[in-house]
Amino acid sequence: MIGVGGWGKDVAHELSAVSELVYFASKENNAEVPNAKRATVEEICADPTVEAVAIATPIATHAEIVRKVLESGKHVLCEKPLAENSKDAYALVELAGEKNLILATDYIFLYHPAYRELKIRARGKTITRVACVWRGYGTFDESIEMNSLAYHLSLAYDLLGMPETASIVRREGSEAAGDNIETTLTYPSGIFISDIDRLSQEKMHTTTVTFESGEILTWDGTRLTRGEELILESTDAPLQKEIGEFLDAVKGGPLPPTAGDFGARVLEIHEMLQK
Repeated sequence: MIGVGGWGKDVAHELSAVSELVYFASKENNAEVPNAKRATVEEICADPTVEAVAIATPIATHAEIVRKVLESGKHVLCEKPLAENSKDAYALVELAGEKNLILATDYIFLYHPAYRELKIRARGKTITRVACVWRGYGTFDESIEMNSLAYHLSLAYDLLGMPETASIVRREGSEAAGDNIETTLTYPSGIFISDIDRLSQEKMHTTTVTFESGEILTWDGTRLTRGEELILESTDAPLQKEIGEFLDAVKGGPLPPTAGDFGARVLEIHEMLQK
């Protein structure tokens, strides 16, 4: 485990529950991970007994650390985004392919049971509109576009693929640039809208999918509904599923949905918004 800050601690905890977590690397002197030995990135890479590494470090360091780990012959699960740009991300995807290694990016929403049920119910249907609304205060340690918006773009790519056009409005009146944004992606069949306000005292997160038939499904983070009908409610931790599927793939099982070029594709959509 490389990086044991806020998210890294959660990943380390889940890894320890289902596998042998041998090492952790951290720049914080007081960081601790039960039953794991502190080591440097270089020491982790040099140990031939280590099969896979999870990375949860600051975004600017992702590409370099992922490259080092892949070059040492180890599978990687990296916190999103995979890199700061799609060029670097695709280079990592190519490297993983050359070495026959699994490279997965941590887009946790795709592992939630209610979202997976939504995906099942969307099969064979035409989606005309997806609206993601996120309200809440914080967090402010990373760019809203690389943090909160990244989750929504992962849903857009998973549900609809690459968009034809992409635009973003950074609303005025925010305490900091980009704390309140609206993003629109267009597709041949319809649109995807993301509306995020991280200065709001209200707390909500919904994804509403409208189909050509008029059917509407809503996922609120725990429940999937169709109008007043409750389809599925789950409080299962998606992180457990994500790590479990990654480790299964390491053992020869099917690839998780966010493996391969998934992280690079999402970064391509990010870059479309900057043009």
